[in-house]
Amino acid sequence: MGTHDHNTVTLRDATPRDSEAINRLCVEAYAEFRTIIGESNWRQLSKTLSGTSRLINEGQLIVAEDEAGPVGVVFYQSYSHPDNAGGSANSASMRTLAVSPSNRGRGIGRMLTQQCIDRARNEGAEEITLTTAEMMTVARPMYERMGFVKQKELGERFGVKHARYVLKLK
Repeated sequence: MGTHDHNTVTLRDATPRDSEAINRLCVEAYAEFRTIIGESNWRQLSKTLSGTSRLINEGQLIVAEDEAGPVGVVFYQSYSHPDNAGGSANSASMRTLAVSPSNRGRGIGRMLTQQCIDRARNEGAEEITLTTAEMMTVARPMYERMGFVKQKELGERFGVKHARYVLKLK
């Protein structure tokens, strides 16, 4: 139990003002994997993560915050978006789910994931997909508990095995 537990976490769409906080949060959230993937992979990954705020132009960046500021973020792409990675025309997707290390265990990752599911459902998407890595030992079981099923192994990225998961909405 952290000291933050009584604070209310609210969700909202990110604004350009959140850029720095989002980028920092993503790097912090993934830093635990640094030793697993090795230094050169980490350099690439952290560079990618530190540009997360740019995704605001490609879909919806959703921020979870409490009175201290942003504590989590996820990127959601509706199925109508032209470069949606899901492939099929009626598939929404989510990626880059990050929760700051000091705010873990508050259900923030679940709230953000649920928000993406709700948005996909409200838009009439037939499914929502996400990609997760073998090393994501907290996120992966959470996705599975929420009903996501492994659809396809995607090979290695940054030296780690990845797979696509899907949740059917219809």
